[in-house]
Amino acid sequence: MKNNQQGFTLIEMLVVVAIVGLLSSVVVVGLGGARSKARDAKRIAEVQTILNWAELNYTNAGYPSSSAVLPVSFDPQGKAYVYVRDAADDQKAAAGICLENSESATGATDCPAGWVACTVPANAYCKKVTGQ
Repeated sequence: MKNNQQGFTLIEMLVVVAIVGLLSSVVVVGLGGARSKARDAKRIAEVQTILNWAELNYTNAGYPSSSAVLPVSFDPQGKAYVYVRDAADDQKAAAGICLENSESATGATDCPAGWVACTVPANAYCKKVTGQ
């Protein structure tokens, strides 16, 4: 009688596990940039949330004060959102945050006056609103 053992040898199993591990590590490293872009997209949406909140709370006296409690204050990585009502004109306000990537950033041009800029100024995302 012939001995027909079916199955994989230890070496074959180790080679397969090594290949799967290598492929999965390449995929995880490749997704790192996508994760930071997703976090930046969330930050941009939160800045818009702050400006929508300011518009909803807009009165004849202007936008809410800079010391008002914001609907969002920190993102999960601890970056602080900034909201500032213009000191010279209560009909103007701005909000901003530092992004991880500069692709979606607006730069520091629209940032609130007196805001401590980002470590990399090109990563700043700021947006202004003006009352009517």
